[in-house]
Amino acid sequence: MKLPAIMAGFVLAVIAMLAGGPAAHAQTITKHTAPAPKIVTIQSGDTLVQIADSNHTTYPRIYDANTYIKDPNLIYPGKKVRIPLANEKLPNRPLPSDAPAQSAPAPAAQPAPAAAAPAQTAPVAQAAPVSGCGDNSYANFIYSHESGCRTTAMSPNGCYGIGQACPASKIYYCGADYACQNAYFTAYAGKYGGWAGAYAFWVAHGWW
Repeated sequence: MKLPAIMAGFVLAVIAMLAGGPAAHAQTITKHTAPAPKIVTIQSGDTLVQIADSNHTTYPRIYDANTYIKDPNLIYPGKKVRIPLANEKLPNRPLPSDAPAQSAPAPAAQPAPAAAAPAQTAPVAQAAPVSGCGDNSYANFIYSHESGCRTTAMSPNGCYGIGQACPASKIYYCGADYACQNAYFTAYAGKYGGWAGAYAFWVAHGWW
């Protein structure tokens, strides 16, 4: 009589273990914590390209993830951007027509073939003021090649304005005002001895 009672107790204990073990385990593995979003504060001189490179993503994905940004070329220190997860699905927001595609090319992309140099380095004969873009033909050449004579042009690496000041914060006080920007870049040309020297340097190097 004692043996069957002991066996029955053992069987009940085994059944209880089988019933309770997986359930307890299931409770422990069903708790998942979503990863916290990564937030970056924009610093002076930052661009979306630089922020994207530092966080192993692309600037269009950051632009898509932060709908308050209306133009990826215009971001402001102190604002915060959320870095999207690598596998995050984002809406494809159209980029402004004047964004990076029309910005000035990087210096490394400028070819400088020896055969073409003589024709390029010869200063243009006419040096009178050029209507709407530059005070003379040298300034007009640089402005046209740097920005297409657009005061709002910004490159992916953060240069801004008709002459592409780097970083853009150097001429934030000008905004899109042509006269203010022209005065800044005319003073900047003084480091080359004036616009003619700045023009000669630009033709030789593809930047100034």
